[in-house]
Amino acid sequence: MTRDTPTLSVVIPTHNTRDLTLAAVAAVQGAEPEAEIIVVDDASSDGTVEVLASRMPDAACVRSATRQGFSVTANSGLTRARGEVVVLLNSDTQVRPGALAAMTRAFSQKPRLGVAGARLIYPDGQPQWSGGRFPTQLWLAVLVSGVAARRSRPRRAVSTGAAAVDWVTGAAMAVRREVLETIGPLDEGYAFYAQDLDYCRRAREAGWAVDLVADAEVVHHHGATIGADRGAAGGVRLDLLWSDLLRYVTIHDGPGAGRRARFLMRSVLAARRATRTLLAPWVPSCRRADHRALGEALARAAQALGSAEIENQSKEAW
Repeated sequence: MTRDTPTLSVVIPTHNTRDLTLAAVAAVQGAEPEAEIIVVDDASSDGTVEVLASRMPDAACVRSATRQGFSVTANSGLTRARGEVVVLLNSDTQVRPGALAAMTRAFSQKPRLGVAGARLIYPDGQPQWSGGRFPTQLWLAVLVSGVAARRSRPRRAVSTGAAAVDWVTGAAMAVRREVLETIGPLDEGYAFYAQDLDYCRRAREAGWAVDLVADAEVVHHHGATIGADRGAAGGVRLDLLWSDLLRYVTIHDGPGAGRRARFLMRSVLAARRATRTLLAPWVPSCRRADHRALGEALARAAQALGSAEIENQSKEAW
């Protein structure tokens, strides 16, 4: 690899996650193979750019003067990347030894591999959802119901090597250069979530394979990039997540499927909120603050799902 023609590029979008970003860059710098690193700062106010310039001058840093939102910020880095393989990496991740090598090896071993995802783990080493099948109407209903807790963890992961899946998470997603040139960058109409679903769907429809590379292990501080001060519940903006998923269904499965999904999600959410209201008097005092915060998040999500159109809220997403 030469500086003029890098084999691997790593793009790290960030907004006010200075310390996490420094850790993410340091992990990439200490990994093999050597990578072109591009940090794209979305008008942070925490000194991310200045600290990076002083401590890690080898990492290129692009700064936006005004808030652009996650998707635009990520695309700014993707369009600048020159590697044959480009890894989109959240600022709240750290690649483990051998992760980047495993991902690049997967592309060399499978010529039609277009998108590859890493196996994510929590900081305590427990597995985290890293990919799977495309969402169905039943899956959306279960998600909105709260039956499947957001902190639930997969029972097992792919044991070794790579396995075909429908989608992989954008927290650590590698894309072949030819795919970027063929299907383009991320859809900037998504607020904060579902870009990975959308991108993998587009890649598969263009004839490319999507794999989860279990040998590529990446620590993910789930929810750290969204920020708890912007209406997040448990590190997740439910209003943005569910409206982004609804947008995905409408785009890829058609307006009829989108209308059915909206009706189903709103109905399940109404039942969930009614049940919570009935049970509120019996919530222990030590849990009332969390109960109230989740109730407020569900109210915002209900309002988002009830909108006539799914608005582009990307600039407010993180």
